[in-house]
Formats: sequence, structure tokens, C-alpha cells
Amino acid sequence: MLSRHGRRLVITGRHIRLSSTSSIPNYSHTLHLPKTKFGPKIPKSHERDQLINMTSSELYQWQRDVNKDKSPFILHDGPPYANGDLHLGHALNKILKDIINRFELIYNNSNVQYQPGWDCHGLPIEMKATNLENEIKKALAKKNKKKNKKSIESSTEDEHVTTPLSAVDIRNACRKLATEMIENQKVQFNQFAIMTDFNHPYITMNHHYEINQLKIFQKLMENGLLSRQLKPVWWGCETETALAEAELEYNNNHKSTAIYVKFPLVDNDGHKLTQKLNVNEKPLNLLIWTSTPWTIPANKAVCINKDLTYTLIENESEYLIVAQPLVEQILKLHEDYKLIDSNLSFKGDELLGYTYTNPASSDNVHHPILHGDHVISTAGTGLVHTAPAHGGDDYLIGKRNNLNINSSVNSKGKYIEDHLPTGFHSLINQKVTESSTVFKCIEILTQHNMIYNIDKNFIHSYPYDWRSKTPVIQRSTPQWFVNVEKIKSIAIEALDKVEFYPESGKNRLPSFIKNRNEWCISRQRTWGVPLPIIYNKENDQPLDDITTVEYIINKIDEFGTDEWFVIEDDISRWLPPHLKSTSHLYKKGQDTMDVWFDSGTSWTTLNPDNVEKSFTSDKPLANIYLEGSDQHRGWFQSSLLNKIIASGTNNGTDFKPIAPFQKIITHGFTLDSKNEKMSKSKGNVISPQHVIEGGGKPLLPSLGTDGLRLWVASSNYNVDVNVGPEILTRVFENVKKLRVTFKYLLGNVNDFENPVEYKDLNPLDKYALSKLYKLQANCVVNYKQYNFSRVVNEINFHMNTILSSLYFDISKDCLYTDKIDSIRRRSIQTVLQQILKTYIGLLAPIQPILTQEVWQEYQALFKIEQSSPFKMGDWNEFFQLPTQFLNESVESEFDDQIWKLRDHTYKQMEQLRLSGAYKNKLELEVNLSIDQSSEVLNLLTNHTQFLDDYFLVSKVSLNATNQPSQQSLHQSKFHLDDNTDITIDIGISSDSKCPRCWKFIAPKPDELCNKCSSVVHS
Repeated sequence: MLSRHGRRLVITGRHIRLSSTSSIPNYSHTLHLPKTKFGPKIPKSHERDQLINMTSSELYQWQRDVNKDKSPFILHDGPPYANGDLHLGHALNKILKDIINRFELIYNNSNVQYQPGWDCHGLPIEMKATNLENEIKKALAKKNKKKNKKSIESSTEDEHVTTPLSAVDIRNACRKLATEMIENQKVQFNQFAIMTDFNHPYITMNHHYEINQLKIFQKLMENGLLSRQLKPVWWGCETETALAEAELEYNNNHKSTAIYVKFPLVDNDGHKLTQKLNVNEKPLNLLIWTSTPWTIPANKAVCINKDLTYTLIENESEYLIVAQPLVEQILKLHEDYKLIDSNLSFKGDELLGYTYTNPASSDNVHHPILHGDHVISTAGTGLVHTAPAHGGDDYLIGKRNNLNINSSVNSKGKYIEDHLPTGFHSLINQKVTESSTVFKCIEILTQHNMIYNIDKNFIHSYPYDWRSKTPVIQRSTPQWFVNVEKIKSIAIEALDKVEFYPESGKNRLPSFIKNRNEWCISRQRTWGVPLPIIYNKENDQPLDDITTVEYIINKIDEFGTDEWFVIEDDISRWLPPHLKSTSHLYKKGQDTMDVWFDSGTSWTTLNPDNVEKSFTSDKPLANIYLEGSDQHRGWFQSSLLNKIIASGTNNGTDFKPIAPFQKIITHGFTLDSKNEKMSKSKGNVISPQHVIEGGGKPLLPSLGTDGLRLWVASSNYNVDVNVGPEILTRVFENVKKLRVTFKYLLGNVNDFENPVEYKDLNPLDKYALSKLYKLQANCVVNYKQYNFSRVVNEINFHMNTILSSLYFDISKDCLYTDKIDSIRRRSIQTVLQQILKTYIGLLAPIQPILTQEVWQEYQALFKIEQSSPFKMGDWNEFFQLPTQFLNESVESEFDDQIWKLRDHTYKQMEQLRLSGAYKNKLELEVNLSIDQSSEVLNLLTNHTQFLDDYFLVSKVSLNATNQPSQQSLHQSKFHLDDNTDITIDIGISSDSKCPRCWKFIAPKPDELCNKCSSVVHS
């Protein structure tokens, strides 16, 4: 027996060894084995960096230059936050965008405009930068004191006490930190092979960006959409600033202490109500329920619903008024109480006009009972405690009824003495978000017999500050609000023209806007774009006339935003001429804008040459916005609202229903393999760099850049995306399979010349091309629908099922052993070249580094001038397969008949192999007996010369009559769908093994078969 390299296999006992022999020629040099420089290893280090530059920044600039006269295709980058290292969510986001851009380039030869951006203002950077600066100051102070021993001995101060940072110091520190973070993230983003120019991003802290943002703020005022109001807003006590809804994260397992509280009714109508209810002998109380006990000191009213039915429950000492539908669940909480009379009931409107007191306040103030539409009979007691400074509905009731709306707590969430009733003064400076404060408040109420029930474990959904991760409160403060109510119908009309992927976004984003009436855009921070407004020093009232605001914006353009935060007694340089003489009466406001207002103006970067023209554009500025699904609440919404605001003319009587985006695509979040959110505290974080380089804990294979990209493309990004060692190992196997496939294709076309015309191709070649045509068509459709996982699945299925298991396996013998220029071998190479080119085109958007490696070999083999597959211009002229390749007839022959027959035969062969009847299928020959009149016989007759390769055996005969019966191993019947019966006879070949092709078709041992002899001796 000969090895493939012509050395005899000598069997000694249980061992096999190779021994040289001079009697049998070595035919390995006569085989046409694959040859290519392309290797199976993933490129690393310098080689990878070179490929990234070639396929990313260089390619981006090339296409911008070549296609500069075309209208741009714009995918607008939602700016990531310039704070910390990148995580896998960043990789998911940026790579999805890049796949879209690359497909646009290779398929449509578009002028792709993709400018990366960074969001720089806001609390996280301010907190981090301030902490860093303070630590540096402390270290310097400590160092200086050590140098001066006398100073140390005489000092009584804490050596760590330092001068507070000024606003300008804070802003300088923030700018420095944000700049460093941007540079770090640029390096990390570059490892993802993103086709863009990272050297020219848009950055929200840049001067021109800030000025354009202020111009939109000016439009906001011109269109009458801005107002300053004293009303409750969500407030972060740790971060000491107002928060927008988009800055909240809801904790579904938040635990509160909920209480039922009794307020004594004042029958200030001559006992009319008590007489009617016949309850003169005992006190009559209102019963309310709240999950925020800390707001009881701020109580100003109790709301009922005038249309609800109420009744009384009682114990030995008092009566309680409750909504009738809630009696049963209220009585379950206290065994001492009972329903006074099942027939006793009255409408809520009979309570209107009455008052009550809060005994714990010790002020004997009478508070009103008011109607509220928000009061329902399905929860609580049907009576609602109302603190106008600490709740949305409460505020509206308070505003309507002229109640006091001053907050009872300060910016830190601590009680304020001036706004606290005397009875609660023991709570002064206590923080309301701390449980100890809540229980002190409850203790005061208990001392005045006001508690009916306490639930210390009330679990419910509650908002948290997305930055400090702590519960927020509602607190009434003067803030600036955008009137969304006025423009929401225009915004929703604009969304009717927007395409959403997935389609669920079509309902989600409009629903957020429909439910929003106002947008609080002021923040009590230092690091941000300032609101260009001055205030009267005496009464703190804003001077918000548009002329003054416009002048200030022009001065900010001249001086820069940092100058606004310089402490100045004389602010005349900021004021228009008519106010300069009274400049001593005014001060600069210190509020900054909501960061969502910042990023929501990023569309102004899309037409930098004429920003103000983009305000009133008649069509979307960007083709696509693509971000996480949470941006329906955030960036998508703020961008849309700001675009509508900017489009307004005629003092806000004319807005354009044009969104800044034509399409919105959303993706989910990254989770570990157990569906848990990744966090450092859980130890389940996997960084993009870890995926690229491999190793570490958890132990990961080295996927390289394209492996990371393949994970992204393989994921169903419409929902949350899982990642873990098992998933990434599967991706790694996919990467290896792709490289092996390309290696096989390149290796087998290295000597290819003279393609064969389609009409002269063999049936299997036509079958392979038809399947390839369908693959390309399906992948293009899926790319257009942004369904990249479907693209990957289609390619993998084709690669494994059509190529590896069928076409490659069947074609190897011909490729390796036929005459180098035989028409059959060239026919196969013609197909392989088409497969190679098609795979390059289909995979290039997802695997740009891999396809560039392959292209460099392909380019040299086929003498192509262009250095990249993305530079081939018209897809139809180079990558598009001709429609004649689609051949349903030949597909049907193979799929419906030949492969079914082969599958049945293989099952029989496998049983024989397991029984030890043979070791290699090439030892076998098969005879197929079919009725002479059968159409199947005619079909198989047309394939006669290829049947042995189809079945991967040495010989397949049709209706042979001279097979030696003693060689037969197995006979079976197979019934095809068209009612044709086929007898399959499997036997050991009676011929000898050819030492060159290994088929058992040689006339004698160690002699070449006829085909190999003709090739070797020609």
C-alpha cells in the first residue's frame, strides 16, 4: 500500500510505518495539489495593523475622493461618551454601522460619509475630573507641608484640606480628561477596522459645535417654546442636579416603606357631614396611602375623586373615610377595624369644601380636600396625599388651587428649616433618601396617632439616577422647560415618514413623544454648554428677551464658553449696549444644558458648510441613525425634537415635519452567556481587546479583529446579544472554516487559465453555480434589510453543505489528478473562481481584513489593477453573477434525485463500514439496477461519467450484469418519489488500487489506472 507521497506502508503488528521503496515510482510530483501563500493563521500585530489601515482609514479617504461628486450616503454616528475604556456594546454598535457603510460602498459604490463623534459634557466626566483634581491638590499640599517642617508644626489644619476648585478649574480638568479619553477610545475603535477618519471627528465640547447648539437654543426661544417654571423635577441628591426622564434607570425591585396615614377631618360646615353620616360620637379621619413617607411634612392637600363612592370603617375610637371598592383590602391590614355599615356610602363630591389638619405639624393649619382626576379606586385608599412640591400630579393640583409649591428639601435632599412645619423640625438637615430619616418621620406620625399601617417591604419599580445609581426624588426647583406639547404632533407626523428596523420602533418612539409634554433642559452642573441667560440679582428673575440672548450667544462665540463661568462683578462685556449702564443689576446664570440637548443637536455637523440651512431642510439630513434600543428615550428623541425646534419660523407658528433621519435601526445590549448584564462587580466583563487577543480569564481563543466582527454579524442584534467563552469558541471555529475555505479556493485556482463557457460546463458545475447565484441573491436581500446574521447563516450553510460536503469533496480527485488543462478540470476551476469572487464580495462588509488578505492573492492571480475589492466600482460589472447561472432544472436533478439516492446508499455503506466490511469508500463499487423505461435511468445515464465521483467510490455502474457475485457486500431497494424502484448493489471492487489517484480501478497492483497513465505519460 502506498502513502500519498509514494512510500510503502509496512504493517508490523499493531503499528504502521513508512518505508522507502525503489520498485514503485513516487507520483506525488505529478499531482496538482493546491498552492497558495494564503495561510490559515489569523494575522496579528504589525500585519493586522497594516491591513486595518489599508481597509479602513485609507479606503475611507479613497472613496471620499473618488465619489466626491455623488450625493453622500450618511450614517450619522451617535456619539459615545468620552469616559473610560470601550466595552462590547461599543463594538456591537460601531461594527454594525461599519457593515452597513461597507455594503453601501461595495454594492452601490456610494459616497459614504461617516464622521465619528464623541459626547463630552455631563456629570460622569465632571465627577471623575473633579475627584482627580482634588486628589492632585491634596497630594501637592501634603508634599509642600513635608518640605516646610515649621509650617507643619504650626499648622492646626488638616493637611488634606485644599481650596475648592473654581468653575473654570473644573471645566479645564474636564476638557483635559475628555480629550485623553477620546484619544484612548480612538486607538481602541481603530482595532475594530472601522472605515472612517478618526482624526477628524465631531466633538460636542468643540467651540463650533457648542455655538451651533446655542443657535438652536436661540430658535427655541424665538419660537416661544422655552419657559422657566418652579415645578417638581426628578432630582439626583448625590449629583445635585435635575434629571430628564432619559437619565433615569428604573429598578423593578426597589424596596420602600409604605404607610397608611390618618388626617383628622375638620367639619367646618356646622357638623353637616358628621350629622349626615351619623358619626358624631367619634373623630372622623381621612385615610391616605403613600410610598414616600418623607413627603408627609410637605403635605398641602388631600385629593379625592368626586365621582368615586366612599364609605366608613371604624374601631372603638375613630372613623376612617375610604373608597368603597378598597374596603376589603384595607380591613385586611388591621384586625381592629370593621365596616361601619355596608349600606353607608356617599359620593366624593360631598367631601369637597371640607378641610383637615396634620397633627404632627403642630401648626393647626387647615388643608383643603380637592378633586383630582388621577385618584382611582384600584389601589391605595381612594384618597391621595398631595405635596405640590414633590410630585407631578400634586404640582398640577397645587397650581390649579394656589397651593404653596416650595420644596421642603435642598439640593442634597435634606430638609430645609424654613419650609418645614414646626412639628417636624427634628428632621432638619436629615436626608430624605435615607431609611433612618423615613423612620424618624414615621415615628413623629406615630406619636400623633396618625399611622394605620406600615409596610416595610413594599417592592415596586422606582427611578434611579443613571450615573450615581441611587434613588431619585421629585423636588420643586426653578428650571427651564421646552414646551414639547406644542410640537409633538409635528414630531409624530415626521416619524410617519421614517423606516424602523425592527418595526416595533414604529410604535415605540412615537409613544414616548406622545407621553411627553415638557423637557427640562437645565442642569445644575459646571461642565456643559451654558444657558445664555442673565438674572436680576435682587429677585433672581431671568432677563430672557431674545435680543439679549442673541447678543450673549455672539459674545460666547467670541470669548468661548469657559469665559462665561469666570467670576465677574461687572458683566457688561456680555450685555448689549442698552443694558451696559445697568450691568451691576445682573448676574450670569450658571445652569448648563441637558447633555441630551447637546447630543440632540449633532445633526448640525452633517452640513458644516451651511448649518442654518440644515435647520429648515426639506428632507432628512442622514440616511440612517443606528443605536441601542434605549435611545428611543434618548438620542433619537432629542435629535428629532431639536430638528423640529430648529425648523420653526414666524415665531413658532410654522414647523417642518422633517426628522433628521430617514431610517432608525436599533440593537440590544450585550449580556453574558447566562443572560446577565455585564459588570465589573460580577466579574463577567469581556473587553473587545480580550476577544481580539484571546487568552486571559475567562480563557478565550484569539479571534482577531475579523473574529470580533463575525461575532457581531452572527448575532441577532434586534434583541439583547449574548457573549461568553462557548459562543466565542464557536465563532472562532467559523473563522477557521472561512480561512480554510479561502485557502482551498485560492490553492486550486493558482494555475487557472482559460475559463470554460457556461454551456460547456458539467452538470455538477452548473448545480454549484445555481446554488451560488441563490446564495448571492439571498445575501444581498438580507444586507439590504440589515439582517447580517442571516447573511452569515446563508454563507455558513452554503460553505458547509454545498461546498465542503459536496462540491469540494467531489471535485478533489479531478483537480488533483486530471490533466492540468483538461476541460473538466478547467470547468471546475471556472466555478471555483466564481465562488472565490462571490465569497469575497459577500464577506467584505463583515470581514474586511480577511477579504483583503484573500484579495491580494486573487489580484495577483487574475492580474487585477484595483488594490481592494471595495474599489471595483459597479457591483453588477464585477461581483454580480449572471442570471443564466440560476438553473432550477439542474438543481432539481441533484436535490430531488441524485442526492437522495446517494444519501440512501451512504447509509448502507456506513452500516457496512461499522461491521468491518471495508475501511475506505474507494474500495467500493456500486451497481444501480433501474427499469429501462424509467426517466431516472435516462437522467443517471447523462451523469454516467461522474457517478463514481458523486458517490465517492471507485466505480458506479448502471444495470451491470457482469459483477462478480462473490464481491457483493449488500443489496437494498430504494424507492424514489416518482415511484421508481432502484436496486442498489454495493460490493468490493475487483480491480486494483491506483498508486496515484487511489481509486480501485487499476488493472494490476501498483500500476496506474488508464486516466493517470495518460496524464503521467502524455
